Amino acid sequence: MLTATQQSMLDLALACDLKVSEAPQHVAIRKRHQAIVSQQDAADYIREVENKIHGRRKFKPPTRIPMAAVAQVRPPAKVSKPSSLLVSFALLFLMVAMAAAGWFAPAGANFLLVMLSLSLMLVVLGIGTTNHPLGVLINERNLMSLSRFQMVVWTVVVLGGYLTFALVRIKWMLAGLPATGPVTAPLDIQMDWQLVSLLGISTTSLVGSSLILSTKKDQTPAATVTQKTAQMVNEPEPEINANKQGTLYANQQISDARLTDMFEGDELVNTARIDLAKVQMFYFTAIAAICVVVMIFKMVLSGNSNLDHLPQLSDGLVAILGISHAGYLTSKGVSRTQSQP
Repeated sequence: MLTATQQSMLDLALACDLKVSEAPQHVAIRKRHQAIVSQQDAADYIREVENKIHGRRKFKPPTRIPMAAVAQVRPPAKVSKPSSLLVSFALLFLMVAMAAAGWFAPAGANFLLVMLSLSLMLVVLGIGTTNHPLGVLINERNLMSLSRFQMVVWTVVVLGGYLTFALVRIKWMLAGLPATGPVTAPLDIQMDWQLVSLLGISTTSLVGSSLILSTKKDQTPAATVTQKTAQMVNEPEPEINANKQGTLYANQQISDARLTDMFEGDELVNTARIDLAKVQMFYFTAIAAICVVVMIFKMVLSGNSNLDHLPQLSDGLVAILGISHAGYLTSKGVSRTQSQP
């Protein structure tokens, strides 16, 4: 049987398959989708859809850019990355600091310091790979990604809480604490299905958004679209033509990425407009993450729990997040840019 996350991925694959296939094939595609019940069949179908999308892109004729326009395109800036040895040393230092903070820092502060260490490790990775402190949030179009942001948030919060609980429980086991009873399995920390579902939803959004947007990379925008985009973003039209991916807007280089990218549209026609589906998902993610952080902080600070269970989220909160992510993915699936026939 398929899990809720696997079924969501399967439905996303169906939507992409229908988008890249001819209309006479839709009936057969839907019948095959309905017949899939095993995880192996679902994985095979998703892989076939990915290959179909890549196959269409592979044989697409290249877009010709007039030579006169090439001179107006900025040359890519050379990125000087820090040495791998320096990055490795920084990561090792932060790992040691994180373990020391979780072990020696006062209750409550240890959790905050562990999350800070995890966040700084992501910053180091971003600088080491892209020479940008927020490089972990930048996607292949050199834009800040909201789905990457919410994946990072839940990684830091959930892993930070688990590691803090584990270190405290190991410390209690060695000292014969807490008073509620001895700890015999310090790593046996439970996670309710609501929290697991939340992690699954964020993963689905990250993978699903890339899968949906990949279908738009095969489309060619109408000639007037890039002209209007150039006026909206105040960039030369040849530069937009050189960087765009189908009907999707893209920056030329990583240094052009901005935090505001997370709230703007993906396509050429709405890249300078606020996407309300993204704003809604950001609010829900931020509110839910703050609530989880407060609950974990109180559990660590109170000392009335043996820390064998991460906080439980309400069914209503998980449902709201699921609806928000569904709206976010549905919004990405709508084509707003006029394409050439």
